[in-house]
Amino acid sequence: MNVIRKLFLINCMFFIFIFSSFAKPSPMPEWVQNYRSVYPDSEYLCQRGSGKSAEEAKTDATGALARYFQMNVSANLSTTMTSISTGTEIQEETAIINDVQVMSQVDFFGLEYTEPYYFKKEKKWYCVAFINRENAWIQYKPQIEIVKNSFEGLLKNAEKENDNFTKLKALKTAWQKGKDFIEKLEYGRLISPTREAEYSSSRDKFSEIPVIFEETKSKCKTYISVQGDYNRIFTTGISTVLSECGFDVVKNQGESTYIVEVFIEDNSTGGEPLAITPTVNIKIVSKDDKTVFSYEEVSQEKTVSYTLENAQKKAYPKLAEGIKAALKNEFENAFKL
Repeated sequence: MNVIRKLFLINCMFFIFIFSSFAKPSPMPEWVQNYRSVYPDSEYLCQRGSGKSAEEAKTDATGALARYFQMNVSANLSTTMTSISTGTEIQEETAIINDVQVMSQVDFFGLEYTEPYYFKKEKKWYCVAFINRENAWIQYKPQIEIVKNSFEGLLKNAEKENDNFTKLKALKTAWQKGKDFIEKLEYGRLISPTREAEYSSSRDKFSEIPVIFEETKSKCKTYISVQGDYNRIFTTGISTVLSECGFDVVKNQGESTYIVEVFIEDNSTGGEPLAITPTVNIKIVSKDDKTVFSYEEVSQEKTVSYTLENAQKKAYPKLAEGIKAALKNEFENAFKL
C-alpha cells in the first residue's frame, strides 16, 4: 500500500513539473509599453521608471514624476512673476523649487505605483508612478484654501492702513504670503487646470499689489533733517538710499509728508587730544508725529584727534558708509517688492 502511495506521489510531482515547464510566462502588462494609454493624461499624472531591481524602477519613476512637477512649477512661477513685474520696480526673482519641496507635495497628492514588472528580454524592471488628478485635487484644495485665506486677510489689513509707510510694510507682508499662495496654485494647475481657474480673482489681487505698492510709495515725500552733520556726509548717504529704494526726497520741508530725523551724538571724551565714539539715530516721522521707522548705529571704534572737526572728518565717512549699507538692506526688506 505504501509503495502504491509513493508511486502516486511521484507521478503527481512529475506531471506538475511537466506542466510548469510548458506553462506560459505571465503576460506583459500593457502599461510597460503604453503607460500613457493605461493612465490617460485627462485623469492621471504619471511617469514610468526602470532599473536593475524593482525598488530601483520604483525610485526612478518617482524621480521622473518629481522632475516633471519641478520643471513645470518653476517655469510657470517664473512666467507669472515676469508678467506681474513688467513695468514695475519689482526685484527680479528666479523661481527655484527644490527637491524637498516637490517630494513633500507629490507624496501628499496620494502617489501610487503599479506592481513592478521584470522584462526578461531587456533584463530590466519597470514601474509606473501615478497620481489620480481628481483624488489629488480633493486632498490638495484645503492647502490652497488655507494659504489663500491668509494672503487675502493680510492684503485686507494692508488696504485698511492709513499711514503710507506702514501700508508699504503691510503690502510687502501680503506680497510674501501671496507668493506662497501662487506657488500652491501652480501645483494645483498641474493637477487640475479647470479647478485651479476658480482662483482667478485671488490671482488678480496678487497681480495688483505692485501697482498699489508704487502708488502708495509715491505719496511718501521725505525731507531729511540732520542735527550735527559734517560736510553733509550723512545727509548725502541717507538721501541716496531713499532715492535708490524709490522714495522722493524733497528739499523743502513744507512739501514733505515724512521727516527723516537724524541725530548724531559724538560722545566725546578728553581734551587735547579728544576721542569720539559717534552714535547715529534715524527716525522717519509722519505729519501726525507717528514714528514709522527707526534705526540706530553705534561706532565700534574710537577716533582720536586734537580737534572735534578733525575727529569728525576721520570718523564720519566710515560710519556713514556702514549706515548706508545697513539702511539699504533694511529698506529693501521692508519697502521693496
